This record gives sequence, C-alpha cells and structure tokens, in this order.
Amino acid sequence: MRRGDFYDEFKSWYSEAFTALEKAITALNEEITVWHTVLKEKIANPLETGLTVEVISESSVKAFNDAMTAIGAAVDKHNHKSGNFKEETDKAKKKLELHYATTEVKSFGYHDKKKEVADRTAANGTLKTTINARNTEIRTLEDSLSNEGVGADQFNESLHRFLGRSELTLRFNPVKKGYEILRNDLEKVDGNLSEGEKTAIAFVYFITKLRENDNNVEDTIVVVDDPISSFDSNHLFHAYSFMKVNCEKAKQLFVLTHNFTFFKLVRDWISRKNKRSNQNTANFYVVKTNNEVPRASTYTDAEPALTLYNSEYHYIFSRLHSLRNQQTLETDDHFLAANLSRKLLESFLSFKFPKNRGNFANLFNAAISESKNPEDERKEKIRKFINEYSHNDLIETNDDFVENLIGEGVSVISDIFDWINELDEKHYQEMMDVVS
Repeated sequence: MRRGDFYDEFKSWYSEAFTALEKAITALNEEITVWHTVLKEKIANPLETGLTVEVISESSVKAFNDAMTAIGAAVDKHNHKSGNFKEETDKAKKKLELHYATTEVKSFGYHDKKKEVADRTAANGTLKTTINARNTEIRTLEDSLSNEGVGADQFNESLHRFLGRSELTLRFNPVKKGYEILRNDLEKVDGNLSEGEKTAIAFVYFITKLRENDNNVEDTIVVVDDPISSFDSNHLFHAYSFMKVNCEKAKQLFVLTHNFTFFKLVRDWISRKNKRSNQNTANFYVVKTNNEVPRASTYTDAEPALTLYNSEYHYIFSRLHSLRNQQTLETDDHFLAANLSRKLLESFLSFKFPKNRGNFANLFNAAISESKNPEDERKEKIRKFINEYSHNDLIETNDDFVENLIGEGVSVISDIFDWINELDEKHYQEMMDVVS
C-alpha cells in the first residue's frame, strides 16, 4: 500500500514506520554487501583460509522486524476502520455532537446560569423563612392582645403533647372573631381531619374547659365517656396519660369505656390508688341492659376476672364458665354463650396452634387432629354450634332457631371446656383455679 491509500489519521504512523523500514533495510544491505565481497574473494581464491566476516548484528534485524510490525499495525488499523465503517462513522458523529454541544453550553453560559438559579433559590428560601418568622412574630403580638389568643396557646400546647406531634394548631382569627385549625401553621384545615384527630381535639378541648375561668378541678365532678374510640394504640396511651394528669384530683371521676386495653390502664391506676390509701376510694362496674319497654340499663359490680387479671381471655373464660354452671339461661344468655364460645376457643387455639392463627377453620382442624378421638361427634357439634349461632351473616327466619339455640347451648359449653381440658390439662386446671 502507498501512503496515500491510508486514512489521514494513519498516514503519519505509516510514514514513520516506512522510513524506519528503509533505514533498517539499508543497514542490513550494507552488512550483506560485506558478505558478498568476501564470498567473491573466496570464489576467486578457493584455497585462501584467512578470510573472515562479521555476524549480522541483532540490532539491525530487530530494527527491520519492528518496522515491519509497525507497518502491519498501521495496515490492520486501516483495514479495521474500513471493515467497521458504520461503527467508526458513529464514533465520529458522536464526537461531532459532543463538540457542538460543548460549544453551545459554553456560549450559552449554562453552568453560570445554573449556579445563578441555585443561588437565587437559596436566597428566596432565606427570604421566605424570614417572612414566615415575621408573620409568626406579628401573629404572636396580635394574639398577646387578646385572651382568645392566650387560650389558643394553652390549647395548642396540650394538643401537641397529646398527639406527640405539632403540625395541628388552633389560632384565633381576629377578623372572623373565631378559631381556625391550621396544619403546619400555614394550611387551613377545611374538614379533612382524621377521626383520631377530631377525637383528640374534642378531648383536649374538654379537658381544657375544665380549668376555664379559674375553675377548681378538685371541686368538679368529671365524666369521661370512651375518649379513645378512634385512636390507635399510641394515642390510647396518650389519652390515658393526659386524662390521668389532668383529672386525677377531680372531686369525682367517672370513666366509661368499651376498650379493654384502656380499661386495664385505668383499672391499674385506680387499683394503685386504692392500695396506697388502704381503702376502696374507687370501684369498677359493668353496665347491663334489658329488653323491657321502655329499655333500661343497670350497673353491677365488675366480675373478678375483669378486676384481677390482665387479659380479655380471663374474662371470657370466667363469663362462659359462669353460664356453664347455671341450670337455666335466658335467651340473651344463649346468644352471648355462642359468641363467647367462639371467642374463647379461637383465643385458646391461636395460642395452642400459632401457625394457623387468623384462620378459625384451620385452627379447628388442627385441634381435632391433636385430639385423642378425632371422630368424636361432639367436636362436629361444637363446630356447627359456633358457625350457626355466632357471627352469623344471615338472619334466621324459622321458628326453631331460638329453640335449637337454647336446647344446645349448655351442653356445647361443657363440651368446649372438656375439649380444652383434653388439649391442655395444666392450662385448664390453672384457669379453673383462677375463675374459682
């Protein structure tokens, strides 16, 4: 190949290699010429023995080989580019694109403008923070001029402690002459409070009103009706602590609840007070209703299972055991027995067979497989009784429904207790000691 046959980027490479080759050939030829001269003398005088020649130098051979290798590499590069023309042209296009893009970025001043945007954004954030601080200062000064603002501050402090967070605040609006609820001190809340937040605001407002106009809590009778119906477990403890701190010194305190965990908190608090004073300064009651007309409610002393032990399971076991020992049951007691039976058996089997927890059918089957006599027809009677009369999705319309429930209730309760005894005799005996 001639130099002009190569791509421009390989021409100088080829030229340098070719020049080196010519120089190496010249050096080799000079050394070979010496051999030719001596050989001719030998031919002319065959008997001459004093003729000598020098060995071809390794450097000359190496220079020749290196030059040939360089020429071969230049040819390979040229051929590779020719054989991969599209790939090479794509690379060239990419370089051109980057070149023009870089030129445009520099001429446009992109990086300087980007830095300017970041600087201005930071400056705007600083200004916004300053403006918000000034607005807060203005509201604080305005609120300090009115009793309503002072009351809102006290309410907010209590609400933030109660919720454990501070995004909700109450603020007096001097223009509207009323209160408004804000989220994050900026966004006005228009009816998008959760049920838990509504309950918290109402409960804190109720407690705050107890101290209004310098009212003395020690002279006040306070009734708290189930303050935790919409709370999760975290707020449940907040509600208990808030009520305890603010209502402990009330002249009289009545706490009504359907939540067993909240009841335990209040019960333990009151029990400690009774123990410290060595007298029953407080009592525990259960409200019961009847089916008479007009409908009425009565209260009775709470069962020992509620006041002495720390789980709903103790109470259910005790309640069902009391129904088991009665000779006759009212109709309402039979419906209660069906629901209590399912609850008791589900709680016991969930502890006994935790792998099947959450699926009553699987729990029931696991218990049958562990029974001494899986074919015992009483197990199927228990299953039918619980599925038929507890958590029923359908309203029965036949005349035999109540009659069947009353007829089967007491015997099924006994069968359930016998089954628990069979599956875990030690547990059963200790529970019987508890309820006795």
